[in-house]
Amino acid sequence: MLLVVMTLSACAENNAGPPQPTKSPEEVEKALSGLIEERDEVYNTSFYYAQTTIENRGKSDFYIYFRKENGIVSDLQFEVNYVGRTQIDINWLTIRADDQLFDINNINDYITSRSSYSTVWENYNDIVGRDNLKMIKAMANAEKTIVRCTGTDLYSTDIVLSKRQKQAMLNVFRAYMNAGGDTSNFGDEY
Repeated sequence: MLLVVMTLSACAENNAGPPQPTKSPEEVEKALSGLIEERDEVYNTSFYYAQTTIENRGKSDFYIYFRKENGIVSDLQFEVNYVGRTQIDINWLTIRADDQLFDINNINDYITSRSSYSTVWENYNDIVGRDNLKMIKAMANAEKTIVRCTGTDLYSTDIVLSKRQKQAMLNVFRAYMNAGGDTSNFGDEY
């Protein structure tokens, strides 16, 4: 009998269909105003960033962004970009947000990197979950936020976030929430 119930339950879940928007198109557009949209016309997807993110391209930075596809706002992500003259081979991040310390370890396999004659770019990107959301809120609300990128040979560099960068993180998060962004990864943190 239990097997039948589980099978019926699984069938019901499969018929649920794709996620549906939780806000009207007007509410979503209002929430997204003020952000920069980068549109991918091939996949009919848009990514939303703060103005400071666009201004800091080509510089070391930490920022958050998200996507909208078929009216669904989802995939809040954070990204760390290191740009410098020396390759670090980033393996972990240590973030100090005032008196709070956060570590993201063993990320070397998830770093994308490239280099030219005089410049190295290393990038780490992850979807925001409950623990990351706690970290991002602490970073954005801190008086001083430092992101330390440490490599496998213990070479490190720091990215100090400006007030403007921290405000941009708050603005993007607020827009994500106001646009009805998917919060299923956040647990009780939001």
